[in-house]
Formats: sequence, C-alpha cells, structure tokens
Amino acid sequence: MPATVLQLRPTRRPDPFAPIAPGLLTALAAEMGRCPPRPAGITACVAWLQESPAQLAARPMAMRALENLRTALFSAPGRDGEMALLWREALASACYARVVAADMNFDAPLLTGAGLLHRTGEIAALRALARAEASTGMRLVGPVMQQIMDAHDDELVSRVTRSWALAGELRLTILRWRDEQENLDRPLCVTLLMIVQALATELVHADTCSPGLAEVAQQSLGLPSRLLGSARAATGGIRTLLDQLAPTAA
Repeated sequence: MPATVLQLRPTRRPDPFAPIAPGLLTALAAEMGRCPPRPAGITACVAWLQESPAQLAARPMAMRALENLRTALFSAPGRDGEMALLWREALASACYARVVAADMNFDAPLLTGAGLLHRTGEIAALRALARAEASTGMRLVGPVMQQIMDAHDDELVSRVTRSWALAGELRLTILRWRDEQENLDRPLCVTLLMIVQALATELVHADTCSPGLAEVAQQSLGLPSRLLGSARAATGGIRTLLDQLAPTAA
C-alpha cells in the first residue's frame, strides 16, 4: 500500500516525512507556527563580544550575559545535544565575525550579531521539534532538521526575526544571509559571513571538517588571505571560551 503523504503545512513541496504519526506532525506544525520568545540581552551580548575571548573569560557580567542567552534561546529539552552544537557554532561564529570585521574595516557589532543569530531558522525549528516531541511522546529519528527546514517556506526566518523586533540592519543582514549566498553580486556582509561560517565549521567540527575548508572559501570568495591569519591567531582564545560557555558533550 502506498504511503500517505502528510504535509507539515500547505505547500507545493512534497512532505519528506512519509509515513510519520499524524499526531506528531500536527503538533510540529502547530509549534512551527509559534515564534520563540524574544531573547533578552542580545544587544548586551553583542557588545561584550567586541572584546577578545581572553578578556571575556575574566568578566563575570559578560559570561553571565552569554549564559543567560544560551538558557533563553538555545534550549530544546530532549534535543539538548543538537541545540548545544548550534550554540557552540553561534558563539564561534560571533567571535570570528568580530575578527573578520575588524580586518575588513566592516561594522563589527553588526557582523558579530549576524554571526550569533545566523542560524535563527534552525534554532526555531529545533525548539519546535523538541516541544512537539515532548507533547506527543514521539520522536523523529535520523537527520531530520534539514528536512524540517525544507518542508517550510523561507517565511520562517523572516517571521521570527520580525517577532523579535531585531534592529533593522541586523535583521536585514540575517535575511540576506539566508537568501543571497548564491548571488554573484551578494553584499559584502553575506560574503564575510560565509568565511566566518567556514572558520567556525573548522573549529566546531574539527574531527569531520574537510581539510582546507577556510582556504577554499577564502579563495572562492575573493577575500584577502590575511583574513585567515588574523582569524586563526584568535582561534586559541575562541576555543577556550567555547570550552567554558559551550562545552561539547562528554
């Protein structure tokens, strides 16, 4: 008997979850329609992240602000490991963004904030999935996050960032990151976020990352090679900060 196609929400795309218990899909659709509460302290965290990681470790107020952001936004009971990885990637991206922005004479707070929140869609979707699973007692097994993102239109990131009332330029940068990576005439903010993501991936996924990922990104993006030297000089301090604020699972 052919599987019944169950859609998360009205869309022209085929549902990638066939067959899955309708109760879980219904709960997931309802949760995806809700925005995560607006996280307090984003502005303060971005301001603190303008300092080097070594300095931050000695500033209790900075560490507390970042820990509060993690608790408020990067929380998905039942999906703790995946959310912890998103938090680790976000923090690494924000730290590298400050270095890259300074080297390129770009707006450092803007790029830092975009690095911290560039995975907004995945954060919202993972929180929704965790809540749906908790309410139904069911669980989706396997690498399902990309399927969830693909099953929804691009309105998710726009809706969430609008609900959070992010500053206009920061929100626009996050939306451009989502929409314009493939454009040859992409804005500089997107290009810089792309090298930031490559650097963060090298650090956070060191065991599985392809060797030379950042070099390939730097060359393909047409960015100066000095960026890699500046960024890698900061890697030790960033790694130490991650070990304090975003440790990997034992």
